[in-house]
Amino acid sequence: MSAPLLWILLPLAFGMLLLFARSTRQSAAVGVVGALLLALAALALPIDAPIRLVGDFGIRISPSFSVLGRRLVLTNAARPLIAGVYLSAAVWFAGAYVARLEPTFVGLAFDLVALLLAALAVRPFLYAALIIEAAVLLSVPLLSPPGSSAGRGVLRFLTLQTLGMPFILLTGWMLVGTETSLPGTALALRSEVLLGIGFALLLGVFPFHSWAPMLGEEVHPYAAALVLLALTTVVAIFGLFFLERYAWLREAETVYRWLRLIGALMIVLNGLLAAFQRHAGRALGYGLLMDTGFGLFALGAGGKAGLALFFALLPPRVLLFALWAVALSGLGRRRDGLSYPELAGIGAEAPLLLAAAVLAPLALAGMPLFVAAPTRLAIWKLSSNLGAYWLAAILLGSAGLAAAAFRLLGVLVATDAEKPWASTETADEWIWVGGLLLAAILLGVFVGFWVHGAAKAALLFPHLR
Repeated sequence: MSAPLLWILLPLAFGMLLLFARSTRQSAAVGVVGALLLALAALALPIDAPIRLVGDFGIRISPSFSVLGRRLVLTNAARPLIAGVYLSAAVWFAGAYVARLEPTFVGLAFDLVALLLAALAVRPFLYAALIIEAAVLLSVPLLSPPGSSAGRGVLRFLTLQTLGMPFILLTGWMLVGTETSLPGTALALRSEVLLGIGFALLLGVFPFHSWAPMLGEEVHPYAAALVLLALTTVVAIFGLFFLERYAWLREAETVYRWLRLIGALMIVLNGLLAAFQRHAGRALGYGLLMDTGFGLFALGAGGKAGLALFFALLPPRVLLFALWAVALSGLGRRRDGLSYPELAGIGAEAPLLLAAAVLAPLALAGMPLFVAAPTRLAIWKLSSNLGAYWLAAILLGSAGLAAAAFRLLGVLVATDAEKPWASTETADEWIWVGGLLLAAILLGVFVGFWVHGAAKAALLFPHLR
């Protein structure tokens, strides 16, 4: 038994089997159970160490597996990340039925998760770019289910993601044999520029960001949020492998200054753009890009604290965007659209979905008592140590996202007629949306329950600590 076989190849096959599920309820239930079992296995089973089963009989999970002449490697240090990936997948799979998605959604999403984990495990690590491109192609049927046509947002997403790959592959070819010595040369400058352009295309950095709000507007909000969340997170972690491998790159202060600058710009621009939208799905897209900016800014702070904070940002990201997306799914289904004129006054019919759709972006902006508040406070502290202008920029972006939440609140409660408030949410919406709201509050209060475990994923990058 090998770790890649257990946590990558078997889930890929499992996701393909889920494509034949007859209903979303069935596929979601089976997908949640499968993801939870994989997460528990990652927490309980050590890699490359003997595991006693009965008496003297036991097994050992090897860390590598060869596929098509390349190796997939998952070491013991990767176990916290593996567990986090599949716990996050379980949360999103469970919401698929509540969001009323197609039966094939969970199977495709399961394969997407396994492919993205393979991108982090492949050696040589540059082949991750090709696997991420395969994941982008797999995302197309997630965003445009059978029977629907691909909109401009999907085509732009596919185009920009594909354009980013040659820059990264070309940079990897240029850097062969330069792991330790290259700083200050013309080749180093060219490599940094090409690498920056490639990751800017993949992460939706301005001016390559337009596909994210377009997906939020044209595609089912739950599917758009999952694809955006998964891809941007894995691409950011993939970028860490460049810093881990090339000593001259991770020791260059210019790299961290650019990460801080780009992260702050993403926070400011996307936060302010979210405040001026007239479509709730577009605001969701900008919110996801803004949250990506928080991760880049944390990495730009450098050192052990910045890396640990980057991984601590991920659990709130998973939980709050799942809450935001499922709430918008319910609201849009009741009015057949998410433009503000269509949503006017719907809060009287769905008060729980109203609360979720408003509180999720407020929590991401740093609202106290919610799960994202401790990490936002840490970001504010880091930025204030760097300079008051950094703190002002981050607070401005957070204020923009909060303004978007209050603007949506005004739309949802606006009505011309005296209409009594009455809940039309179904039982599954009450259970799932209410459960996510409760979890967001409890995890915001009991921070130690999750933040140290999330930060353990930083052990995967020992040279960055």
